[in-house]
Amino acid sequence: MGFLSRLLGRKEESPATEAVSPEPICPHATLIPHWDSAEDMGKPERAISYTCESCKETFTGEEGRRLMEHVGERIPIEDEQPV
Repeated sequence: MGFLSRLLGRKEESPATEAVSPEPICPHATLIPHWDSAEDMGKPERAISYTCESCKETFTGEEGRRLMEHVGERIPIEDEQPV
């Protein structure tokens, strides 16, 4: 608010309330496994945790494996249309 506006008693227009759109729910499609030791690397059943590459949320080993098993249910792949 400027000096003259305050002096003359003018009120500033309040900005319109912006509509807040909800953030899309992350499907956790790209999970990065983490292991305790180098010997276990590459063995999904021995991963101790998983991190979602998109939202950076961390899951336990069991949760991550379950999410990886059902990723197709969360992200349906549409059939290609003939050209």
